[in-house]
Amino acid sequence: MSLKNYKTALVTGASSGIGAATVKALTERGLEVVAVARRIDRLEALANSTGCKVLSMDLRKHQQIYDTLSTIDADILVNNAGTGRGFTGFLDATAEDIETTMGTNVQAAVHVLRAVLPGMVERKSGHIVNLGSVAGLYPINSAIYGGSKGAMHLISQNLRIELLGKGIRVTEVCPGRVDTEFFDAATDDQALAERVKNTGVEVLQSEDVSAAIMFALDAPARTNISTIELTPTNQVFGGGAFANT
Repeated sequence: MSLKNYKTALVTGASSGIGAATVKALTERGLEVVAVARRIDRLEALANSTGCKVLSMDLRKHQQIYDTLSTIDADILVNNAGTGRGFTGFLDATAEDIETTMGTNVQAAVHVLRAVLPGMVERKSGHIVNLGSVAGLYPINSAIYGGSKGAMHLISQNLRIELLGKGIRVTEVCPGRVDTEFFDAATDDQALAERVKNTGVEVLQSEDVSAAIMFALDAPARTNISTIELTPTNQVFGGGAFANT
């Protein structure tokens, strides 16, 4: 199924950044989009500019996910909600940081999948897009965030196996550094957030990532684009490092 065969999309983490850019791109293609996030003021502004429908909810309240999202006949799910609390290091992270990151990036994402997928299976049609990260593909200096995205990488890969023959495509999109509010929300130390954000190189924009999502969604029905990795031109991952002790 390419985009012309889809009618309704559900986008989580839609109040800013990649989520908001994806809502805009989907509505511009004529889809009915349900935008999900916590910040109702941001959602209302997005609705005014795009015509999307909005749902304000905390995805860590799992029963609310099933009560609400399972009633939406979504042809597309863009599983985008995420956070990076504890990104500065495992030993510096609080118990609340760990709960917030794992609870949002893994548990909430999985519950959203579980709520939405039965309808797709029944209709024998649908497309799951999980927002991963290069942090889930390569070792980085952030065990908590990287671990959460690594979990979503294998969940995406394994879902492809479980859903084989059911008419549902699964795509994981793994961006590198993107110009979003990620670091502002990931730490209470705004001076630190500014230092981390100021890389000195031109990073990806949210629209770059949403364009990758649209590319996967618009592929012919015979094509499943399993994993997309995109980084700024001047950012790479991999290699080795040594330290004297």
